Amino acid sequence: MADRIRMRIKAQVESVPLMNEIVDFTPPEIKAKLANNEGSFVVSEDTVGLEKLSWSLKVRGEHGTLSKALGKFTMGNAQVNVTEKGKSTEGVAYVEEYSMYGPITGIKKDPVKMGEKPTVTIEGTCKAYTQRDTGTVVHDINVNTGKTIVGGVDLMGEAGIGS
Repeated sequence: MADRIRMRIKAQVESVPLMNEIVDFTPPEIKAKLANNEGSFVVSEDTVGLEKLSWSLKVRGEHGTLSKALGKFTMGNAQVNVTEKGKSTEGVAYVEEYSMYGPITGIKKDPVKMGEKPTVTIEGTCKAYTQRDTGTVVHDINVNTGKTIVGGVDLMGEAGIGS
């Protein structure tokens, strides 16, 4: 299996483009929500859904400027798109696209350090989340419609609850 070499990360938070300012991006973690099953001698856990989908994006920039541009999305929903482009060690190009829709839950000024440019961490949760890897759907989750494709598998269809 070839390693990937990340060449560029860019983001668009609503109408605010962020290209050369991305420090790091943490996409939503797909994590099972579990409930204890204590009806037997050995306790087990059953999956009853997914945990909330949280993401964070650290960017170089002025806290005040970003807060003014993005603050309104703490009471509403924002469309956030992050695109990662690169190539494998075998020279094959790839594009990973993350599309997140939901409220921005935080715009935090990071610690101030001498000799470093200011950074801000933007955080949010998803009502809708899609991840594509070079055109192939990896995850496609929509809280409002119940669509739940995880790792390319339609979990609602597997559970017999298909739409």
